[in-house]
Amino acid sequence: MLDANLKIIEELKAFISIVSETPEILEKFSIKKGSFTRERKLPFSRLVLLIAKLCKKTLGLEIDKFFEELNIEIRCSVSAFSQQRMKLDSLFYEIWNKLLYESFYHYYEPAIKRWKGYRLVAADGSSISLINKPVLEEYFGGQSNQSGTFVQAKAYYCYDVLNELILHAKIEPYRFGELNMAYSTIDSLEEDMLMIYDRNFCNFKMVALHLWQEKEIKFVIRAKETQNLIKTFIEGGAQSEIVDLRTTPAAIEGLYKSGYIVNKDTILKIRLVRVELDHSVEVLMTNLWEEEGHPSSEFKELYFKRWCVETNISIQKNILQLESFSGLTPLSIKQDFYATVFITNLHSILIKEAQQTIENSQTKRKYPMKVNRNKSYGKLKMHLISLFINNEPVDILQLLNDHFIRDPIPIRINRSFPRIIKNRQSKTKHKTYANYKPAY
Repeated sequence: MLDANLKIIEELKAFISIVSETPEILEKFSIKKGSFTRERKLPFSRLVLLIAKLCKKTLGLEIDKFFEELNIEIRCSVSAFSQQRMKLDSLFYEIWNKLLYESFYHYYEPAIKRWKGYRLVAADGSSISLINKPVLEEYFGGQSNQSGTFVQAKAYYCYDVLNELILHAKIEPYRFGELNMAYSTIDSLEEDMLMIYDRNFCNFKMVALHLWQEKEIKFVIRAKETQNLIKTFIEGGAQSEIVDLRTTPAAIEGLYKSGYIVNKDTILKIRLVRVELDHSVEVLMTNLWEEEGHPSSEFKELYFKRWCVETNISIQKNILQLESFSGLTPLSIKQDFYATVFITNLHSILIKEAQQTIENSQTKRKYPMKVNRNKSYGKLKMHLISLFINNEPVDILQLLNDHFIRDPIPIRINRSFPRIIKNRQSKTKHKTYANYKPAY
């Protein structure tokens, strides 16, 4: 794994060098033509690393620390950083993240985890709280009530739950909605993916777009119990049944916008599977057929794996402090969002060797153990710059791995807690104010 991680880091470093040294490519990641052509204290190669470091403290201190790590006596001002970052398109971090997870699948090939040959990819959306500034409200929108206006963005993730990687991520204005983000992502899905969705994504258009791809995409979607078709299935008591899913006026209009012409007689064949819980019944909608080797008994555990995407979103918000953005413009919000996705994936890859070591060395433990994510994220941030500027990154990787192995924490299996619905503005632990960031 250390060799694979080294190759991944080298590819990430090479990508920065190629972009920096190739004007035609650099222009693709620049907001304006001619950006990053003059010699600056923060050229492209340094700027992308500083933003990737996730500046959560006051910017002046973060910038000073950054130049200390580079072993450079000169410093740039907060204003200079803010102006320089306005030249960088957030697309860079999206492509950098794609390079990261594709490199993982390439170099880790024998160790890639799959479910019956499929990569299990759970999808979910989340609201992102922003600072109430006119420029952010104008771009992202949000919600209002009698207490005031809450500026929010909407994020959407496709997460490989077995390999713990974010494959697709988007941040859009709040009213754009997670369903529209899901629709726009389907064309990017691959045939070895098995998509898992909650009931917010249960509709005719969603099913159709998966079935009508050039190569059909497998899916499991929790059905809405309020639909007549689902009510009839529950009352019938069957464990599994093949049914006709009929179109709706909204689906006809929505599919037309996506380039498909359907009418009221269009029918889709799908399978409904009954899942018995302690106090309720859930119904899953799928195109995994029993004759293909998918008995009804496997779906309860399969759908439960979707919870990992929510855990990953929680980690980004509560450990990486996603909503503590380092800028107050739509562009800086996007840069920080996609940089957070990148760091989340980088961390997930780098801790795999340590996790394997912990699992192999476990003896006489009451619970299985895992890497302490909170401490390991902190250690990665401390050594992130060294990892990308050091001529011998293998030394940094070994140092990080030695730290990741220390102080593992227990995994308490089958714990269950009642879900408490909170006010959207109280869900996040970290509140950010326009003029305040911690200096320690």
